Amino acid sequence: MSAAVLLAVLPTAWGQSAGVLDPVHGLSAEDLVARALPRNGDLLAARQQVAAARGSLTQAGLRANPSLELSGMQEVAGSDNNFMLGGSLPLELFGRRDRRVEVARGDLRVSEFEAAQHERQLRLDIELKMGEVLAALRNLQFTEELAALNQQAVDLMRARVEKGSAAPLDLNMLRVELSRIEAARADLEGKLGVNLLELKSLAAMKPDEELHVKGTLEPSPFPLTLEAATARALSKRPDLLAVRASETVTAAKLKQARVEGRPDASVNANYQRMDFGFGVNGTLPGGGLRRVQGMFNDVTLGVSLSLPVRNRNQGAIESAVALEEAAHRRREYAELIVGREVAAAFLSYRKAREGLDIYREGVRGQARQNLDVVRKVYELGRTPYTEVIAEQRRYVDVETGYTEALSRYYQASVRLCSAVAADGRDTCRE
Repeated sequence: MSAAVLLAVLPTAWGQSAGVLDPVHGLSAEDLVARALPRNGDLLAARQQVAAARGSLTQAGLRANPSLELSGMQEVAGSDNNFMLGGSLPLELFGRRDRRVEVARGDLRVSEFEAAQHERQLRLDIELKMGEVLAALRNLQFTEELAALNQQAVDLMRARVEKGSAAPLDLNMLRVELSRIEAARADLEGKLGVNLLELKSLAAMKPDEELHVKGTLEPSPFPLTLEAATARALSKRPDLLAVRASETVTAAKLKQARVEGRPDASVNANYQRMDFGFGVNGTLPGGGLRRVQGMFNDVTLGVSLSLPVRNRNQGAIESAVALEEAAHRRREYAELIVGREVAAAFLSYRKAREGLDIYREGVRGQARQNLDVVRKVYELGRTPYTEVIAEQRRYVDVETGYTEALSRYYQASVRLCSAVAADGRDTCRE
């Protein structure tokens, strides 16, 4: 019985009756990932964080606004008045705007890598759950086939008992064994139903939606060496890239803090029109009298400087230095963890493959032969039926163990591909 065998139609735990495995129209793990990517709420939130960071970058690149001041004065019981119009323009010296943009650009990169990490985690969760579904399907099919064989054996045993060529106790033992297998099948149906519901949830499907899957528990062989896999992970893992980008952001924030502790300046320009007089009269050229009054127009240009004498941003600089060192340590630790994860995943994959090969070459075939031999010995009347039942249970254990070995191999392959930041189980390529 191969891992790619088509599975029979089964009644699921919630009452549907459908063929779960459909090699033609079913959805593969990659299809479910493609379906989930535009619908997963956590991933959509992460993408909105990217959009927010993009807006912050746009804002950081904008130049400071000029300011305009308008004022006037009018004498309450007289004609004197004064009008003033002024403006100022911040210069943002020492690259303040560039430092601000550098920080915002770094934050955008962090958000993008974090969104990519959400995608990587979602892909991993879906592929792992698909493996659990395929393993449950294989166990269920095997149990159904075993139940069918035992039902045939019950019918044959009943005929032999009626003819007097078999003991009634053997029939009763066989019926008990069949009931035990039926109970195991019900348990497997429940497990499959739960796994399908969890897979639907990961794929952003409703619980009552029909889901037909396709796939095999035997992924393609992993083509990379441990050294190549580690190098790829260190250069492409989005979680590690996010940590590195965060380290870059802290360095940019330190530069920004130092710049903020340096002087800044604004250019000022003012225009003033003053209509002013005195409470005395002067003599006009023609001999008449007129109040002494004049109109004055003044223009003022200047520069305002902020002098960092008391506050040189010392606290912010000290904090930025500490954060930069923390980010540096965090990045070193993350690289160490990634290397360890790849090595562990590589070892698990290799050992899972070795265990699977042992089952294929030295366990399954022999277990099947043993069961056939014991049945023939029973038919010759040389052993009690309890031996047949015991050998059948050992065979069931072997087949169940083989499913577990297949599942471990599948899971190890998925985790290894995820550890090296591949796009899928079958795309672990350099």
